[in-house]
Amino acid sequence: MATVLKIPENPRILVADLAYIGDLLMSTPAITNLRKAFPSAVIDILVSSGTMPVIEHNPDINTVFTTDMKKRGLRGIREEARKISTMGYDIAISFHRAHGTLMMLRMSGISKRIGFTNGGRAFFLSSGVPFIIQKHRAWNHLRLLEKSFGIHVDYTTPTRLVPDSSAVETVRKRLESIKHKKGFIAVNPNAAWATKRWTPEGFADILYGIISESFTPILIGGPNEKQIAEEVKSSVTSDIADWTGETTLHELTALLAECVACVTNDSGPMHIAQAVGTPVIAIFGPTDPARCGPWEGSIKPIQIELDCIKCYRKTCWHHSCMRQVKADEVLNLLKCV
Repeated sequence: MATVLKIPENPRILVADLAYIGDLLMSTPAITNLRKAFPSAVIDILVSSGTMPVIEHNPDINTVFTTDMKKRGLRGIREEARKISTMGYDIAISFHRAHGTLMMLRMSGISKRIGFTNGGRAFFLSSGVPFIIQKHRAWNHLRLLEKSFGIHVDYTTPTRLVPDSSAVETVRKRLESIKHKKGFIAVNPNAAWATKRWTPEGFADILYGIISESFTPILIGGPNEKQIAEEVKSSVTSDIADWTGETTLHELTALLAECVACVTNDSGPMHIAQAVGTPVIAIFGPTDPARCGPWEGSIKPIQIELDCIKCYRKTCWHHSCMRQVKADEVLNLLKCV
């Protein structure tokens, strides 16, 4: 059980979360509850440089700081700790479980440091709770606040992402040039692990199904994912709007906010779509939607039953969990959005 902290009036709080996009968004329900509990506090956040756009306009945060210390090893950890030591924080909260982040916070001299205590992490912390791996990440973050601060938290708080206004304007202008009838549906055939990707043929069938229902599909993805988009388009005779690698993270967020739905693998865009309020149809294989799917939003997960399902493996010789997903199942859920 965590030791309940004694909090000074109007505390200065640093939140550290150097995780990936989806994981960072899962911290936002906790940040919302932290702001409700301490409305006059200074709440700053330290994130990786590449994830900053998904947290930049969050109204519950005073200042967003970025770091690339993970790329610079121990030297980066020491430099970041020295920088933070001058900022006068009363409390540090680490939703990131990496030992390097926890080491940096301890070296910074912040007296009250809370986080997850598993795996020897308690050495770096003054208080915390174990991370329960069977539970959702957002649930763990909320529980950490509840036990460490002794505050009431709302476990139904959704994730939060405020689109960048200039990016919204840019995206809307670009969408004006695309003919559509009922609206746009984002299609994301990408994921960080090969085992989390549904088949190109399956996504091609989805594109046909979306077009047949008079919606306009838009392929999305990062600059390194163009090949996957080309594989999907190679099976489709219709002209498909392909924005893969052509948007900033701000613009991708704005696009997803403009869409009526998003069909995706387990990935960062899945979490972004849910956080901006867009209904999500998400295809899961080796990962568990109850643990790492979007939190408290409009999501319809698809996952078949197999003995090896939710194995969390990054390589697989048969890939049955994804190959056996049928396009009709996805399209039927899409019609219910």
